[in-house]
Amino acid sequence: MTLKASIAELAVFQRLNQARSQVGPAEVLFAQESDIGPEDVATFKEATRRYGLLIVMRCPKRGAVAFQGIFRPKRWADGHDSGGNTVKSGESGLGVHPERRNIFVSDYDMMSLWTKAQEGGYRKLFASSLTPGAKQGAWQREAMDAVRLLNTGLQSRLQHGAQDDFTPPPDRKHPGVKPDTRFAAFREGQASYLPDMAACRAYYGEWGLSWPYDDGGNFLGAAKP
Repeated sequence: MTLKASIAELAVFQRLNQARSQVGPAEVLFAQESDIGPEDVATFKEATRRYGLLIVMRCPKRGAVAFQGIFRPKRWADGHDSGGNTVKSGESGLGVHPERRNIFVSDYDMMSLWTKAQEGGYRKLFASSLTPGAKQGAWQREAMDAVRLLNTGLQSRLQHGAQDDFTPPPDRKHPGVKPDTRFAAFREGQASYLPDMAACRAYYGEWGLSWPYDDGGNFLGAAKP
C-alpha cells in the first residue's frame, strides 16, 4: 500500500522538524496539536511563568502551524474588504485579501488574560476598549502592558483584544464560541490543549475564571473593567 501526503501535511512536517533545533519536544508536540508556532509556544510558556500570567486563546485553523512566523498573522483590516464583506483564511489557515492581495495566516484569537492575584487565584486583565460598544479605544493599562510583553517575543503577535471582554457595537454580533472550537491555555509556564468548548469551560471552572457564555456558546456579556 502506498501512503500519500498532501502538500499541506508536508509543510507542517517540515516546519515542525525545523523547529526541533530551537525548542524542546514538548513545545513541538503542543504546536502540532494547537497550530500555534513552536517558538511561540515556548514564548508563551516562559512569559506566563516569568510574569505570573494566564492567557486563553482560540487555536488557529488546522495546518496553520506550517506558516506561523512565515506569513503575517491575520489583522483586523484583513478580515473584510472595502465593501464590508467578510474575508476568511482558507485551506491550512492561509488567506489572501481580495483587494490588497497580501497573504496572511490564521492568528491567535485571545479569549481572556489574567494575572496572579495576591490573595490567590487570578485577577482579570481587561483587554478590550474600556468604552462598551466602541469599535476601538484605550484598554486597561495593565492589560496593554502584558500584551506588549508577550508580543515582544512572539513571531505571530497577538492582533487584538480579548473576546471575553469585547462588547460589540449595536450593528455587530458577538462571535461567541462553537462546541467544536479548539483552545489553548498558558498558565504560569504550563500549556494546556483544550479540544472543544466543554474542555475550555471546564478549564475556566478549574482556575476560578468567569465564563461569559451560555450552554450554546452565546455571549452573556463582558465583565466590568
